[in-house]
Amino acid sequence: MERHDIALTLIAFAAEFVGTLSGFGSSTFFVPAALLIESAQFVLVLTGILHCFGNLWKLILFREKFPWRTFFFLAVPAVISTGVGAWLASAYVTTIFRPVLGAFLIFVGLFSLFMKSRALRASRSVALLLSVLSGVATGLVGTGGALRGLALTTLQVPKLSFVALSSAIDIGGDILRTAIYLQSGFMNWEEWYYIPMLGIGAYLGARLGRYVLTRLEQHHFERIVAFFVIVSGIALL
Repeated sequence: MERHDIALTLIAFAAEFVGTLSGFGSSTFFVPAALLIESAQFVLVLTGILHCFGNLWKLILFREKFPWRTFFFLAVPAVISTGVGAWLASAYVTTIFRPVLGAFLIFVGLFSLFMKSRALRASRSVALLLSVLSGVATGLVGTGGALRGLALTTLQVPKLSFVALSSAIDIGGDILRTAIYLQSGFMNWEEWYYIPMLGIGAYLGARLGRYVLTRLEQHHFERIVAFFVIVSGIALL
């Protein structure tokens, strides 16, 4: 195993830990870091694989706090829009979309963190729109967790349910987009050994994230979500 491979595994672990703690998927943090040492298309397929593992582990670890009604409201449009975004990623250059998404996340994150406006609170239409946009961003540039986090914050979902719901919404789209990436030739199957490495990193990161998350107050968790929305926006820029 080369240092490059160890670095990707450590990035996966750290991204899954922070992703669990913030309520996002790991792609929000994995993509900007992995792009420093890998090509954009290969990072997309690695992110899809990592997400499949990470969301599976989180569904197991947080399964007792699952809100079914909210899931059905947000999951179907998110999965469909993820497929649309993945198809666009296979047809167009995606790098130009990253700074646009980054600027949007910084604006919305600052608004959520400092303005404390209740105009968006409990707005199902806004949550649905953000969920659709998160799907498109996930398929297109590999990271849409911050937008999905904003959608769930809008509905004031409790922290443990937040993580479980975010993972459940994400996993269908992850399977779909990963299949599209593989079919499009984003990964050489001689690099199969990354799959178990990503699986182990995802489990350890999710486990540690759950341990820390259960010790946080809800209002602290919401501020962490807003903070990491801003951080992910800066990383994309």
